[in-house]
Formats: sequence, structure tokens, C-alpha cells
Amino acid sequence: MVNPNEPPPTLASDVNLTSLQAKLAAENICVATSKLLDLIRTLRLSALLMERKSIDDEEEEDCLRSREVAEKALKESMHLEAELINFRNEEISLKKKE
Repeated sequence: MVNPNEPPPTLASDVNLTSLQAKLAAENICVATSKLLDLIRTLRLSALLMERKSIDDEEEEDCLRSREVAEKALKESMHLEAELINFRNEEISLKKKE
């Protein structure tokens, strides 16, 4: 140590390493942000280039899939509700027999 105000060598190397890691992390964030912006630009361009009919077709397909999922969930919930009612009725009839 030349200057008494300087930190000891191990602390100085830790500080330098941490500083380097922080700079690297900042650069990685910048690169990731740049790639994300490129992806957004590409998606916007592809959306602009799509024909209206293909957009409508995709939306209709998504709606149909959503409707199928909703119908399946409704059927499952109705089935579970029927089972629950049966269990309750059985429980009530068992209590009446006692």
C-alpha cells in the first residue's frame, strides 16, 4: 500500500471484481433489451404485413379454442357438482338410518 487511505489489496480486488461484474450485467441488460426491441419490431412488421383475412382466421381459431376449453371446463364442473350432490345425498341418507 502506497497510500494509507487505500483499502487492503484483497478488498480492492473484490471491489474491482464486483465493479466489473456490475458493468458486465449492465451490458448484458443492454444486449437483451436490444434483442427484445428487434423482436418487437419484427412482430410489428409481420402484423402489418398480414392480410386482414389471415388475421380474422387466427382470431376465429383462437375463439374456437377458447370456447372448447370453456365447454370442457363447464362439463367437468357439472360432473364434479353431480358427484358432490350424490355424496351429500348418501351422507344424509346414512345419517337418517342412524
